[in-house]
Amino acid sequence: EMISKGEADGLICWKLNRLSRNPVDGGEVQWLLQQGVMKSIVTPGREYLPTDNFLMMAVELGMANQFILDLSKDVTRGLNGKVDQGWRPGKAPLGYLNDKFSDKGKKQILSDPERFNLVRKMWVMLLTGKYTLTEIRRAANEDWGLRTREGDKLSLSTVYALFTRTFYYGEFFWNGEMQKGKHQPMVTTEEYDRAQQILGKKGKPRPKYKRLPFNGIISCGN
Repeated sequence: EMISKGEADGLICWKLNRLSRNPVDGGEVQWLLQQGVMKSIVTPGREYLPTDNFLMMAVELGMANQFILDLSKDVTRGLNGKVDQGWRPGKAPLGYLNDKFSDKGKKQILSDPERFNLVRKMWVMLLTGKYTLTEIRRAANEDWGLRTREGDKLSLSTVYALFTRTFYYGEFFWNGEMQKGKHQPMVTTEEYDRAQQILGKKGKPRPKYKRLPFNGIISCGN
């Protein structure tokens, strides 16, 4: 924007591929330089000028774009492979820890020895039906000294989200589908369903089967 407004007329960057992640960005950089709106692009290795051969520049920007496409495919394949093995990608919920020491592709989700039992106590309090979320939060924060891994007290929204996560009974959603996890469940499916009833929500998602006796016989006139 500064270059387009005439507030700057050059760029300094580590490599040319730092300026582009898709053909639109690459084309804009080339066009600004080709039209002379941008006077120069400088990297530690060379300087790009409006009088240069733009074919080589297009090749470098195209390689940057292809690198991002390949990287995205590799990351997606790696994440899907992890899910197939029963491990949820991403940050582990409160009460669990991400395995940081196993080899790549073999990392698991472990029970947090410091917080697992405390979070379980929160579930037990909820399942009695005698305590509000505010009371459970106060007990966790003040009486037990439970903190997040970042050292923060639990907010009410965090407590509510905790009690609605299917992860705690051993399953998790990935790409819109329910997956069976290999981590140690904190509650049973029955306990989870009971907790959702207490919270006024639906229980464990289950497949629904409908008998449609006229399917294939009657069709829409339009």
